[in-house]
Amino acid sequence: MIGQAIASGRVWHQRNVPFTHRFAYPLWLVWCDLDEIPALLDRSPWWGRAWRPVVFRARDFVDSTDTALSDKVRGRASDSGLDWQQGRVCMLGQWRTFGTLFNPLVLYLHFPEGSDQPDSMLAEVQNTPWKEKHFYALPLAANEAGTLEVDHDKSFHVSPFLPMALRYHWRLHVAFPDLRLVLEDKSDNEVVFAAGLNLTLLHPERAVMRNVIVRMGARGFVTLKGIYWQAFKLWRKGARFYRHPQRQHSEQNKSERRG
Repeated sequence: MIGQAIASGRVWHQRNVPFTHRFAYPLWLVWCDLDEIPALLDRSPWWGRAWRPVVFRARDFVDSTDTALSDKVRGRASDSGLDWQQGRVCMLGQWRTFGTLFNPLVLYLHFPEGSDQPDSMLAEVQNTPWKEKHFYALPLAANEAGTLEVDHDKSFHVSPFLPMALRYHWRLHVAFPDLRLVLEDKSDNEVVFAAGLNLTLLHPERAVMRNVIVRMGARGFVTLKGIYWQAFKLWRKGARFYRHPQRQHSEQNKSERRG
C-alpha cells in the first residue's frame, strides 16, 4: 500500500437532468497516511507547517483544533460507528497552497492490517458558499468486478442546483498507483448528476513535490473559481435553484412569528 504520494489527474462533473452539462479540469491532491504526514513534509523544502508554498495544518481538517489529525479522524470515525483503532488511515485532499485552501471533499480511507484495500471511508464534505461541514461514515463492499461500493440517502445540502431528495452511490476503484472515484446522485434509478476523480499516485520525490506546485499552483482557488463559473452557466441554462433547507425553514419560522 502507498503511504505517501502526489495524486495527479482530473476531476469531472456531469449533469444529466433536465439538460446535459459537463466539465473537467486538472487537479492535484495529497495522498498520505495520517501517521506519515511529518515524513512527507520533510521530503521538500517547499512543504512545511508554516511559511511554505504548501502548508499542512491540522486545524484545516475535521475541526478548527490543532489536535493531531490522526486522533481527530479516528475519533470521528469511532463516534460514527466505525472501528478504526487498528490499521492505517490515509487521507486524500487538498493542502493549503500559497495561503489558500478550499476542500469540497476530503476522503479518509481505512485499510485493515495487511490489506491493500480499504474497508470503510469517512467523507468530509464542505458546501459552497455556506462553508458548513458534514461527515458521511461509509462501510465499503466489493462488487463482482472488485470495485468498492456504497449507497445512502443524501443528508447534507451541497449544491443549490440539486435537491435534497436524492440518493448517493459511490464507486471506488483502488489499484495503486491508480485511483478512481465516481459519485452518482440518483432519483429513483435515474442518475441526475455524477462527479468523479481519475488520479495517478506519484512517488513524492522532491522534484515532483516542487513541479506540481509550479505547474498547477493553488488548486483550491482554481476549484472555487470554477464552481462559481459553472454555477453561472447552470443559471444561464435555466437550472432550478434550491435554497438551503435549514435556512429556508428558519426564515419561514421568522415570517410566521411576525405574522
